[in-house]
Amino acid sequence: MAGKLTISIDLELAWGVWDHVTPEDLRLAESAERPICAALIDLFDRHQVPATWAVVAALLDEASAAARPGAQACWFAPDIVERLRRNTAGHEIGSHSGRHIYFDGASAEAARADLDFARDIHRAHGLAFDSFVFPRGAAGHLDVVAGVGLKVFNYADVGWVETARRFGRRIGQVANLADKLLPVPPSPARAERRGALIHIPKSMLLMGRNGPRRFVLPAVTRAKLEAGLRRAQASGGIFHIWFHPSNFYYRGAEQLATLDWFLGYAAREAACGRIELRTMGSYADAPTAEPAA
Repeated sequence: MAGKLTISIDLELAWGVWDHVTPEDLRLAESAERPICAALIDLFDRHQVPATWAVVAALLDEASAAARPGAQACWFAPDIVERLRRNTAGHEIGSHSGRHIYFDGASAEAARADLDFARDIHRAHGLAFDSFVFPRGAAGHLDVVAGVGLKVFNYADVGWVETARRFGRRIGQVANLADKLLPVPPSPARAERRGALIHIPKSMLLMGRNGPRRFVLPAVTRAKLEAGLRRAQASGGIFHIWFHPSNFYYRGAEQLATLDWFLGYAAREAACGRIELRTMGSYADAPTAEPAA
């Protein structure tokens, strides 16, 4: 059984930091996000590798941008979604909630209202509404998620770092730093059935390069990407990479070069039948989905 590569991208602009937004966040959302998204879409088109773009629905609702700080372009981005819809790689447009609320602390009523809003926006723009990425990985109200018609979701990571976090915050922080600095192979994921939904855990974050993370060598990131794909091939599992366009704000050319290299590698492996390129939505009726342990 061939392994699978799934890439998910959280498209949120300033909605991703609405609860603690800074002037620098607003500056970057306005000036940097659009060129990065254009470059990303071009890269995926060049290699014909599809991804799931999980979109905050408010980016398509001008009224939601009213009274938000900074320029409207930080909160309202139909131009990015329209550019995305013209892709040739076969991207899926999924949901990243209505207004980036946190479902682990929201009431069932608030969760339902947010998802109803997201569903209505997707329908009004002719967008699919099958896949869902929980904002900040804050999962909750799975019955509500299923009730609005969503089929596939993600929130959790797999791998040894997640195991280490069970032993305390400090141990988790040390493990996370070691994982980023060293070419530790990421773990493959498996599709897990959660009631009426399918969960696709995440294997690896293509992280930003600001702050201390700027010391992580691109060669280490490339080694992890290659090892993760090979582990998925060997096990028949899923190598699920995820990131935000904002992870390309710093050292952007270097980040894009790393992604360009990996997409080329993945496309060649797919052409030889050694890996399947899958969007999140493609797992909706996956016969290999397993009940969660």
